[in-house]
Amino acid sequence: MMEKTPYWPWVPEWLLADIWHHPYAYRAFAKYIPQGSRVLEVGFGSGRMITRLAGELGCESFGVDVDKGAFDALSFFSKYHGARVEAVLGSGFSLPFRDNSFDVVYSEGVIEHFPEEESEEMVREHVRVCREGGVVIVSVPNRLAILHSLTKMLLGEKFMFYPERSLSPSELVGVLTKAGLSDLKRDGYAFGCQFYSFKAFVIDPILPRFRGIGDRILAPLTRTRLYHFDNPALDSLLGFQTLALGRKK
Repeated sequence: MMEKTPYWPWVPEWLLADIWHHPYAYRAFAKYIPQGSRVLEVGFGSGRMITRLAGELGCESFGVDVDKGAFDALSFFSKYHGARVEAVLGSGFSLPFRDNSFDVVYSEGVIEHFPEEESEEMVREHVRVCREGGVVIVSVPNRLAILHSLTKMLLGEKFMFYPERSLSPSELVGVLTKAGLSDLKRDGYAFGCQFYSFKAFVIDPILPRFRGIGDRILAPLTRTRLYHFDNPALDSLLGFQTLALGRKK
C-alpha cells in the first residue's frame, strides 16, 4: 500500500494494470528510444512513462511539467520502477533547457490540450532542445478513433481531459513537418482503449444498468490483438492515440 495517493487522475487500475493505454504507449515509444539515451518528457503528468524508461532502458531521464501536483505521482512511480528522474517545474512553451540538450524529446497526450498554433509552438520547443540527429516523438488522440471522438462530443466540457483536440495521423505528421523534422515515421497504440474510455466515461456514470454488459465485452477484447495491433501502420491509422516521430536535421 502506498503512503500517499499520487496526483493526476489517480485511478489505480488505469495506471498500474495492463488496461487503459499506458502499457501500449510505453511499448510504442520505447521501441524508438535507444538504451541509455538522454531523454526528456514534456508534460510528464503521472510520470509513469519517464520513470519506466529510466528503470528499464537505463535512460538518463528528465521531465518537465507546469503542474506542481504532478510531482507527487512522479515520486510514486520513481519508487515503483526503482528509477531516478530529474524533474523540473516549467512550461512546455519555454523549456528550461539549452538548445541541443537531449537525444530524445517526447510528449504523450499533451499538445492536443492547446489551440493549433500553440501546439505547433510547443513542438518547436521539443525540437529546439533536441540535439542534431536526435529524435522527437509526439502522440495525440486519434481523430479516426471514432468512439473516443463520440465520447468527447457527448460529454463536452464534462470530459475529464477537456479541452482536448484530436488529430488525424496526417495532421500530426504535418505538425512535425512544420517544426522542421525529417525522416518522419508513423505509429500509434491501443485501438481498443476507445471502448474502455467510452465505458468509463459514458456507460458507467450515465448508463450504469449497462455496466455489466460493458465489462463482458471489454474483458475479452483486452486479451486479443484487436486492443493493440502491434503493427505501426494499423496502430497509426486506427489507434486510440496516433504517434509520429522525426529526426532533427
